[in-house]
Amino acid sequence: MDKSILSLSLFALCISFGFAQSQTVKKWNFNTGNDVDSSPAIGRDGTIYVGCWDDNLYAINPDGSKKWVFETGGNVDSLTIGSDGTIYVGSWDDNLYAINPDGSGKWAFKTGNDVDSSPAIGSDGTIYVGSDDHNLYAINPDGSKKWNFKTGNDVDSSPAIGSDGTIYVGSWDDNLYAINPDGS
Repeated sequence: MDKSILSLSLFALCISFGFAQSQTVKKWNFNTGNDVDSSPAIGRDGTIYVGCWDDNLYAINPDGSKKWVFETGGNVDSLTIGSDGTIYVGSWDDNLYAINPDGSGKWAFKTGNDVDSSPAIGSDGTIYVGSDDHNLYAINPDGSKKWNFKTGNDVDSSPAIGSDGTIYVGSWDDNLYAINPDGS
């Protein structure tokens, strides 16, 4: 008797799980026309930002409609949003872009090769980003270079910032680096 109650309970659970799965409904999709190789980021107002390999950064309204498009000269990977709403995104056109929430460009910082890394933002507003030119860059909020740290190969990993301000980043030279906020 106990086995049949257990079997009946498991059967009912499986049926209800299968029914619940069949009730999943897609809210919307937004077709970019090319590969989306970036993680989306969500702004304070609910805008969804995503980079695409059609050389564009897309801003998408919460209902799935296009808000605006920012065109770069190369594939666009993952991004970061600053506390003031500025969107920071790298491109395979060798630039890190700072973009206002309305889609207008603030500035572009030129590196020596593709920017595949997602930027990280320090507590003082410094933007840290890696490049395939083997460097980790520290960029001031106005777009000027603060410093760069040279590694032995591409820096595709996204920097992480410790509680003491130490910047951690990996390189294709088989190393993980811990770098002081002053670049040393």
